[in-house]
Amino acid sequence: REAFGMRTVFHHHCGGYVETPEETDQLMKRTNPELLGLCLDLGHYAFGGGDPVEALKRYEKRIWHVHFKDFDPEVGKRAAEQGWDYFKAVENGVFCELGKGSVDFRRIASLLKERPYSGWIVVEQDIIPGMGTPKESAARNRDFIKRLGF
Repeated sequence: REAFGMRTVFHHHCGGYVETPEETDQLMKRTNPELLGLCLDLGHYAFGGGDPVEALKRYEKRIWHVHFKDFDPEVGKRAAEQGWDYFKAVENGVFCELGKGSVDFRRIASLLKERPYSGWIVVEQDIIPGMGTPKESAARNRDFIKRLGF
């Protein structure tokens, strides 16, 4: 950090030790905000039971990196009811193309622009080999992002 000016962020993740909003909150409370930021993954936050818009507002100053990922709540519900592990949920499309799930990207984009946010935004589309059409999906995700004004 001192030599290169790089900062460290923590990426909360389903199937990990910090995945729910409560666990994310505990991590943020127990760590130094000068030393550790948050990589807010919108899809994982929603899958963990949280509202990504509220997370963006709550941790605004600690969000140094963002992952644009959408979440299909119907698949999430089936995953919980049937006890699927993370990979089974992904295989069934829990992280759908941007704009097809429950994440309010229009509000997220508005908040990031108002802030203004100048860090990285990484688009993630979790798929398993043989699942879907990655190139076409990436193009649709890019078109969606353009419509958001990025």
